[in-house]
Amino acid sequence: MQGMDRTQLPNRPAPEKGADRSGIAALLPRHVPDEIARDGGALSWRAGALVLALLVNLAFYLPALPQDLPGSATPGIDKLVHVVVFALTVWAAGRLLAPRRRFPIGWVVLVALAHAVLIELVQIMLPGRSGELLDVLADVVGIALGVVAWAVERTLRRAARERELPDQPL
Repeated sequence: MQGMDRTQLPNRPAPEKGADRSGIAALLPRHVPDEIARDGGALSWRAGALVLALLVNLAFYLPALPQDLPGSATPGIDKLVHVVVFALTVWAAGRLLAPRRRFPIGWVVLVALAHAVLIELVQIMLPGRSGELLDVLADVVGIALGVVAWAVERTLRRAARERELPDQPL
């Protein structure tokens, strides 16, 4: 491991500078695929988690939810759904867009907050739906939990990398 860059994992080649960027990698800022490779994990899994979270978000825009959904009569279940969906979305977006750098998570949070307000404004206009301030509050709790999950995962990955690549004397 001597002479190895601390960001490069053993048995994993460093990404080539200027390498062909196709598929999902072509849609992301240049540094993100390289950061994910150094951080561990697959770009496709991270993108898949975000796509799944965004698809679940589409349910917030449906004109009416089916009444026969299991548990739909349980008091407070809608708030729990808001918390879980927003936590999953922010965590997944953070994993994909901000794997190692801290600042992009701020943009994720701002977009999630705007989305939380937009959902409720749209629901006011949909027949059979209503916008609620408590839903926005549940979304904010979910956003906070998503950021915490993202930060904890980053910290655990960093600790694992440091255990794998102990400091070498210069």
